[in-house]
Amino acid sequence: MKYTLSGLSMEEQRAVAEVAPLLRIEIGSGGTPVTFIQGSDGLTVTRRDVTRPSDGRATVISRTVVYSSRAALLRAVSLLAENDRLTRGDYEISETPAFHTLGAMLDNSRNAVMTNDSVKKMCRILAVMGYNTLMLYTEDTYEIEGEPYFGYLRGRYTAADLKELDDYAALLGIELVPCIQTLAHLQAMLRWPAYDVLRDCNDILTVGDERTYALIDKMLSTMSQNLRSRRINIGMDEAGMLGRGQYLLKNGYRDRKEIMLEHLSRVVELCRRYGYQPIMWSDLFFSMSSPTEAYYDMELEIPESVIEKVPPEITLAYWDYYHIDRKIYDHMIDQHHRFHNPVLFAGGAWRWGGLTPIGRFGQRVARTAIPALREKGMDQVIVTAWGDNGSECSFFSILPTLQTYAEGCWSGDTGDGQVSRRLRTCADADLAGFLDLDLANYPPDRSDVDSESINCSRYLLYQDPLLGLFDRHIGEGITDQCYAGYVPVLEQREKENPAWAYLFETQKALCHVLALKSELGIRLKKAYDTKDRAALAALAEKDIPELLVRLDALTEAQRRQWLTENRPFGLDVQDLRYGGLRARLQQAARRVREYLEGTAERLEELEADRLYFDGRAEDSDWPTVIQRNVWSDMVTVNTL
Repeated sequence: MKYTLSGLSMEEQRAVAEVAPLLRIEIGSGGTPVTFIQGSDGLTVTRRDVTRPSDGRATVISRTVVYSSRAALLRAVSLLAENDRLTRGDYEISETPAFHTLGAMLDNSRNAVMTNDSVKKMCRILAVMGYNTLMLYTEDTYEIEGEPYFGYLRGRYTAADLKELDDYAALLGIELVPCIQTLAHLQAMLRWPAYDVLRDCNDILTVGDERTYALIDKMLSTMSQNLRSRRINIGMDEAGMLGRGQYLLKNGYRDRKEIMLEHLSRVVELCRRYGYQPIMWSDLFFSMSSPTEAYYDMELEIPESVIEKVPPEITLAYWDYYHIDRKIYDHMIDQHHRFHNPVLFAGGAWRWGGLTPIGRFGQRVARTAIPALREKGMDQVIVTAWGDNGSECSFFSILPTLQTYAEGCWSGDTGDGQVSRRLRTCADADLAGFLDLDLANYPPDRSDVDSESINCSRYLLYQDPLLGLFDRHIGEGITDQCYAGYVPVLEQREKENPAWAYLFETQKALCHVLALKSELGIRLKKAYDTKDRAALAALAEKDIPELLVRLDALTEAQRRQWLTENRPFGLDVQDLRYGGLRARLQQAARRVREYLEGTAERLEELEADRLYFDGRAEDSDWPTVIQRNVWSDMVTVNTL
C-alpha cells in the first residue's frame, strides 16, 4: 500500500517514513491520500467510502487520522495500515491511552549491551505499538569522562552513542530516560581496585563519603549532557546490606532507613542541580518497614514517619513481575498511593531466566496486572526486560508481552485475538509462534499451568552429567522424547516468522541438545548402577560425541543471535559456559571409558545418591520442575 500524507510537519513525515518499511507501506506522491489533524486526546483513524452517482463505482475518498502526540500518530499509522489490509468498507477506530507514560526498560548491564541499530529497531517497534518512553538500564555501561575503569571492556555507550540514540528516539516520539544506579547494583564497577574506596559492602556504595557523591555527580552530568530527558531513574533498589560494611566501621551501627533517607536527600540535591525529576525503585521503603523485610507484605501499612521523609519530587517505581493474584496489586498500589509522590508501575517481560524466554507466564502476569493498573488510576507504566545472570535471552523474544501492555494501554483489549493481530502489524511476528519460543521450559511433567516462572531448560542444559544435581527434577523416560518432538514444531514456527528466523534457530538448537542432554545423567547412573556395560559404552562412544556436535550447533546459533542484537562484549561469558559444558561432557565420556577399560575401579560420582536440589521431602507432591537461575549453582557444588 502507498499513502500520500497531508497535514504533517516535515519531522512528523520523517517519523512516519522511518516506520513505513516495518508496516510494509510506502509513503510518497500518487498514493492513497490521508489527511492528518492534530487533536487533543488519543487517536482516531477513519475511512469513508462513497459511490459516485455517475457510474456507480465505489471509490474511497477519505482517510483521516486525528492524533494527540507522536506516539498516537505512529500507532494510528499502524492501525491505518492494518485495517486497510483487513477491512473492506468504512471503519472508525478511536483510542485513548489509559497511561500517560508507557515505556520499556532494556537491561544493558548484565553482559549484553545492545548495538545502536538494535536499539533503533526496538524504538521503531515500540513506536508503532504506541510506546512513548524507553529506559536503557546502564549500571556502568556508559562512558564517564575521567573514569577509565567505569564500564571498561563492558561495551559501554559513548557520549556520541547516547546522543545518536536520543535523537532517533525523539524523532519517533519516545523519551529516552536515563536509568542508572546511585547506591547498589554496582558490582561490575566495584570489581576494580580503583573503586575500592567507594565500597560499603557487596555491590553498595559507601553513603556519606564525599567521593561517592563526586562520582554520582559525574553520572548525572554525563546523562544530562547527552540525553534531553529531565527524568532519570536513580535506582536505589535491593540494598539490603546498606551500612553494614565500611560505613559500619566508620560510623557505627545506624538504622538503615536513616542511612537510606540521608543518602536519598543528597542524591536528590544533586538531581536538582541538573533539573532532574528522579525516579527510584520503592522496595527499600517497604522492606525496611516490614517486620519480615518483605516487599509484598500484605499486612503492611507504610508508617507515616517513612512517608513524610520521602522528597516529594521523587517518583516511586513499584515493581512486580511475579504475581497472578489481583489482590496483591490492589494492596500494593493502595500503599504506594499513600505516599505524597507520583507512582510508576514496572511490570516484567520475562527474558531473565536463561536462553529461553518465559513468555506464557509473562503474559499471565501482565493480564493480571493491567486491569488493576487501569482501575486504580495508575498513569505511568513501564515494562522491564532484565537480563539476570548473563543476559542470554534475546531482547526481541519479549515482543508478545510488550504488545500486551500496549493494548492494555490503548485498546483495553489484551486478548489473544487483539494482541496477535497487532503483533503481526507492529513486528511482523506471530503470537503463537513467539510464545512457542519458551517450549524448552515445558517438559511433560510440568504441572503448574503457567503459574510459576519455571526455567528448567537452563539447568537441564548446564548441569554436570556426572553429578546430576537436578536429576531428581526430571521425568525419566519422557523428557528426551519431549525435546526431540519440539524440534519440528520450532522448524514450522521459524517458517511462519521469517523476519525472526534466528530466534527460532537458537531455540531449535537448544531443544536438539536437550533431546540428548536432559536425561543423560539419569541414564549414566542407571547404567552404572545396573552394571550395564553395553549401555555405558553406547553413552560414551555414541551419545556424548553426538551431543558435542549438537552443542557446537547451539553455540554457533547463540553466537549469531548475540551478535545480531548486541555488542561483542559479554559473549566471552557464554563461550566460557559452553566451553565448560563441553569439557565436562568430554570428561564424562573419558571417565566411563576408563571404568570400562579397568583403569578406574569405580566411578564415585555415579555412586553418590541423587537428592532433590531444593531439599523437598521424598514424598512431596510439589511440581517436579523448579525455577533456578544462577549458572554457578547449576554446574557444581564446589568452590568456583
